[in-house]
Amino acid sequence: MSDSFAFDFKGRQVFALGSAPDSFPPPAETGAWSVITVNGSQAVLGRLGLPETPVMTLMNRSVVKSSLNSSVAARKVLRGLATDNLVVLNNKDSPRHRVLTAVRLWWLGYRYRSLTLLSTRYREQIMAGVLGDAYDQSTPPSNGIFLALLALHLGASRVLMSGFSLSKTGHAYNDLNLRRRHLDGDTAALRRIVELGLPILTNDERFSRESGLPLISGA
Repeated sequence: MSDSFAFDFKGRQVFALGSAPDSFPPPAETGAWSVITVNGSQAVLGRLGLPETPVMTLMNRSVVKSSLNSSVAARKVLRGLATDNLVVLNNKDSPRHRVLTAVRLWWLGYRYRSLTLLSTRYREQIMAGVLGDAYDQSTPPSNGIFLALLALHLGASRVLMSGFSLSKTGHAYNDLNLRRRHLDGDTAALRRIVELGLPILTNDERFSRESGLPLISGA
């Protein structure tokens, strides 16, 4: 277990599924993977032949409360689904915020075994722990990139990323064709990951070329 989390990934391989179009499952010969998702990305797990209930889901608080088109679309595909461990990015972690979040999730019909509220300050501490204190966090990366960093923080032996892009628009689970945000932050974080030689890979050749992440054998 790590810090205030009720779970960890100590010694396990973790498959991080992002929201970009054209994701791929882990190569069959690479062993067992713990599946983690971000926002509405778990809606495509079935298409990849993977269990539809991930081990962990990272969710921005806007997904459960915002009227933004992207949040509404995410709620639509998440309704009635479940995850083992839900981590909600929230400005603060307080009993009041926890109750409000739990009520909104109940209305959504989204089920979970454990709920962790992750404050902005705690997120920054995790990033500093993985990328180094000297890393400039003034332009933060997307929640998807943070998903991979969180897996390492929680003890993953290596992380395989799929469903990520620095060039494609849109999300795999809706047809809104929204532009990707946080491109500068994602590019900087990925560059730092490569510089440090962190055990983060991808099975997407295009994303490997864009990001500099190593391509896993068998992809």
